[in-house]
Amino acid sequence: MPEENQNLKSSFVRSTAEWLGINRAMMAVLVVTAGMGLSEEIWRNFLSLHLKDTTGGVLTAAKYMGIFAVFVNLMEGFGYIIGGQVAHRLGARSAMLVSALPMVLGFSILLAAHQPWLIIIGALFITNWEPLSVPASFEVVGNEVAQDRRNIAFSVQSIQKRMPKVLGPLIGGLVMTIGYWLNLILAFGLVFITSLIQFRLLNKLKPTNDLVKIPFRQMLRDIPQDLRRLLTAEIILRWGDWFVRDFAVLYVVGVLLRSKAEAGILLAVTSLTALITYIPIGKLVDRAKSPRPFIGITFALFALFPLNLVLLPRYLPGLGIPVMAALVIVFILNGLRELGEPARKALISSGFPKETRARSIGLYWGLRSFAFCPAPLISYFLWRKIGPESTFLIGGIIGLIGTLWFWTRVRIKVGDKS
Repeated sequence: MPEENQNLKSSFVRSTAEWLGINRAMMAVLVVTAGMGLSEEIWRNFLSLHLKDTTGGVLTAAKYMGIFAVFVNLMEGFGYIIGGQVAHRLGARSAMLVSALPMVLGFSILLAAHQPWLIIIGALFITNWEPLSVPASFEVVGNEVAQDRRNIAFSVQSIQKRMPKVLGPLIGGLVMTIGYWLNLILAFGLVFITSLIQFRLLNKLKPTNDLVKIPFRQMLRDIPQDLRRLLTAEIILRWGDWFVRDFAVLYVVGVLLRSKAEAGILLAVTSLTALITYIPIGKLVDRAKSPRPFIGITFALFALFPLNLVLLPRYLPGLGIPVMAALVIVFILNGLRELGEPARKALISSGFPKETRARSIGLYWGLRSFAFCPAPLISYFLWRKIGPESTFLIGGIIGLIGTLWFWTRVRIKVGDKS
């Protein structure tokens, strides 16, 4: 009887893993996503507050955050392309292992630095882990997961990505009351733990040695027309999103005068909301005729976040809803914008041939980051000239233009889901 129960349990675990698109290769991706993600989220959400405390002012902190975000996007652009090249030439195993190296250097700088510019340099190294690993993770899903399981596999990966975004702000917000240095020490330790686990799991990935020499210009020309239009829509949308992304916490604490712990709770609310939607929406997209409606809703919710952040805390208190409750609504709606993200990733992953998938995805993501890298610095200048509210409203309008472009220009064929 015990042996029979054990067999039933093993069978249930295998069938559940198959239903979720999880195999040994995916486990390595999930460990990287969760471990490195938590390491980043513990400190990154509070970087603007650390700069505010270091420099002594909200506007000065906004300036440094604008500069930081510009270089984040610039380095991400190179990181995606380099990550694609590493995954293509050395395989996904090496690419995901390499992604931890900039974090080690970045944390070393942050732990020793007290000047704003050195803090920015250290933070830039740390944030570059994801672009280095994205092409490899997409290649793993595209090569190792069955076509009818890719949406749900990306949903599971998104859960792993969001769990750190739930736990990180909560942990970071509490630890921040002791000192930012403790956030960094915790995050630094997580990098080493994750790297050790990752090193063992990466042995389970199959090596990829099918090198195909295709010139860079040809790869640019070979991007499918629909993906070109999707890329254009994403660039416009992300311009608006970067007007608010790294400034939202600074606005909540520095302008709306909420506490650091409350800011951590709001960030966790966003991630928890997204977390709840991934599995049911992932299966729904797998069964849907087209992922287009789901991606379109995601675009609309991206565009509405800066508008909601300004308008709801201002007008809902007049209806008897406290400011904090209004902010919770704002950040719940912001979490719902992840509804179509797994579908979008699956669409992009399957849009390129297997032989060049890693390089092509790195190129796609890199071009996107290069295109909107000036947006945060422009946001800072607008913040200084016309104030944060007007800046965020402009960002929302830009996002709505990107959403309109998607709905009118991007034609996803029926059945072209994964």
